Amino acid sequence: MPSNVELREIATNAATLLQGYMDDSDGWHTAKKTVRYYYGYRGQSEYNCSKEIIFKYIDPNEGEECLRVKWDKDIKNLKLLKQIDPDLRIMISSTNSAAKGLIAPRDFVDVILTLKTETCISTNGVSIETDEYPPDGKFVRGFNHPCGMKCLSHPDQTNHTRLVTFIQTDIKGLLPRSLVDAAIPSSMAGFFNNLRAILKKDGHLSA
Repeated sequence: MPSNVELREIATNAATLLQGYMDDSDGWHTAKKTVRYYYGYRGQSEYNCSKEIIFKYIDPNEGEECLRVKWDKDIKNLKLLKQIDPDLRIMISSTNSAAKGLIAPRDFVDVILTLKTETCISTNGVSIETDEYPPDGKFVRGFNHPCGMKCLSHPDQTNHTRLVTFIQTDIKGLLPRSLVDAAIPSSMAGFFNNLRAILKKDGHLSA
């Protein structure tokens, strides 16, 4: 297991890379209303809702305060393994099967850094390899390259948020690339739609 100092450096480097992806669109191309970057994807959607509320619903945490598992159909469970600092933690996330059962459930051990500014709240994560948290036999252990979500305030509209997500994942296993390429964009589209539905249900979306 890397030291706490090393874990912060790893997560900070991931955050720097993600910000670079925001600033530089070269190398991305459209794939089913998302954007693919090498082995990863970028998607975005806008909501008539504050970034603070959006973040509350997407934050990958655990316990009663975690709303993510209540609406995100891809997530089976989120578990806090280690709270390093208020803004830095190690999480293990497990997923449900995908592509009508053709992709078995996965789990990922990630170090996650939360960053907050006046205009943006973001999660910035990357997987770590450690013997302290061995794979569960019920899941295939995947690996997330720098990934995360950014809740960005609209500069001209109050309570309007642009949510940008980055997925760069190696789900491991002997799977056809075409199957993964079809499953991930579909999952991202479902993520945005299901988030909109729960925000509307809970009365958070303004007209």
